[in-house]
Amino acid sequence: MVGASAAVLRAIKLRDAGQHTAALAILLDLYKASPDDAKLNYEIACTYDPQGLEADAIPFYERALERGLTGEDRRGALLGLGSSYRFIERFADAVRTLERGLAEFPEAAEFEVFLGLALYNMGDYRRAVQTLLRHVATHPGHEDVAKYQRAIHFYAEQPDPPYEE
Repeated sequence: MVGASAAVLRAIKLRDAGQHTAALAILLDLYKASPDDAKLNYEIACTYDPQGLEADAIPFYERALERGLTGEDRRGALLGLGSSYRFIERFADAVRTLERGLAEFPEAAEFEVFLGLALYNMGDYRRAVQTLLRHVATHPGHEDVAKYQRAIHFYAEQPDPPYEE
């Protein structure tokens, strides 16, 4: 397991450096031996997701959560899964997942932003605006939201899928 952990860390470093193909090769090789490893499933999802491969990321996010992912990784998986559902226009799944994330991590301000977008996409404009305004009033400049600034700016200009990749 020590070797696997080192390999996962190496893959994360590659992913962080923008070398997604190399990172994915390492992670998928490890996956063959440990398909039920929650952390490994999460890292694979996180490698697919930023490449515009949300549909490929979804089963790995789902499996990671089903296998008992915990802590900050669970928080990231719930947000990633909800956002990915929204990206592929599974809006009800997105809302359900993001609400679950907000219930499990009420301090996680980033869930409100993506929940507001998903509600908007479902046509629940009133609740979408309420969610977003509540977020702005409660968390102005929150650092957990700032991490997603690029995506938020993108969606501010184009809130309706489908998205061009």
